[in-house]
Amino acid sequence: MKVEDFDFPEDRLYLKNHVWVKPYGDIIHIGITELGQSLSKGIVHIDLPDVGDIIHKDDFLVAYETIKAVSQISLPFECTVVSVNDDLWDDPNIINNDPYNIYMVEVKGDYENSGLMGVVEAVAYYGDLIAKERERYEGYE
Repeated sequence: MKVEDFDFPEDRLYLKNHVWVKPYGDIIHIGITELGQSLSKGIVHIDLPDVGDIIHKDDFLVAYETIKAVSQISLPFECTVVSVNDDLWDDPNIINNDPYNIYMVEVKGDYENSGLMGVVEAVAYYGDLIAKERERYEGYE
């Protein structure tokens, strides 16, 4: 599905902080949405957790630096880090080109009742967010 020009694949769940979650059995891939990546204006550095780290609900999981700011990713469920995408240490820029095929970390955790949005709900949420931002900045050209 799309919001404006931004894809939201139907095989994922979404958070309101521009994060996607893709379950594979008991493993969950975590990444950033195309919209989130676009708003970030280019990721230049990523701090990833260590394998085996236990991340408590709402605690910091990943931090990433852009040319504009430093952002953090947290999850609404407790998880254990199973693996990290080591390619991102050497070249965090790869996430800027294809954010839906580049996961940041793999975790195990019980995400079922944690408020994750399906694609229909996510598209509605992000569509409203974009509309409100456009309205807010209308006339500032």
